[in-house]
Amino acid sequence: MSVEERFAFLAEWYDPNAALLRRYQLLFYPKDGSVEMFDVKNQRIFLRRTKYDCLHLEDLFVGNRLNIFSRQLHLIDYGDQHTASKLGSKKQRTLAMIKPDAVAKMGTIIQLINDAGLTITKLLYKMNLNILCAFRTFVILHCNIFNNHFLGLTGNILNAILDAGFQITALQMFVHLTKNVSFCVFEQSMVEELCAGPCIALEICGPEAPKAFREFCGPADPEIARHLRPQTLRAIFGKNKLKNAVHCTDLPEDGILEVNIHSSLI
Repeated sequence: MSVEERFAFLAEWYDPNAALLRRYQLLFYPKDGSVEMFDVKNQRIFLRRTKYDCLHLEDLFVGNRLNIFSRQLHLIDYGDQHTASKLGSKKQRTLAMIKPDAVAKMGTIIQLINDAGLTITKLLYKMNLNILCAFRTFVILHCNIFNNHFLGLTGNILNAILDAGFQITALQMFVHLTKNVSFCVFEQSMVEELCAGPCIALEICGPEAPKAFREFCGPADPEIARHLRPQTLRAIFGKNKLKNAVHCTDLPEDGILEVNIHSSLI
């Protein structure tokens, strides 16, 4: 009798209530796409084998962060030799740097990387400004790792922003581990969405940047945006009112506040 194939990983989850990192063995069964979790410390089953359609084999590699039934798990190691030998050789890491002469084409370059089937797991960019920009606004691109609609369109969204004449002065991919009180500037539903997977934070400079970029984002509800302002970001890339592709600063006086708050979190 053949043994059903399964892959095992050691995973960590930050428990915000206890302020502890909890460790689990995560098992994935590719035959039916089911998952199982075992509590390492307490030596007991945490999640019985359950089908989970949002997880795919290509998502399983050390260093990745997965959202399993609203818990964000960080894969820190392989759980057995079979998994290491079968999947370890399939995922390797490398460094890529966009040179100064191509920064204006960063969106196109990022999109080409995504289209080539590669996964960007870290992203950082900061412009060295000689003078302080007095007009800054804060933007978050929703890039939930299980939502390929957004993750695969990161480059296209950046291209749209640059083509509209906005200047991106800082950019970083980040993952929020906990829904802490520093998120008080957001509604609870937005907090849940931002903590569901990786996002990309942008700092945008320019005259009246908060007002101009808010108008470029369009109405919060993509359906309304598609009817009233079809050329806006949410009209083009949004799916629904919660997964509307981007968050942007609402009020001009909140621009620097949100930039500073987010800078302290990442």
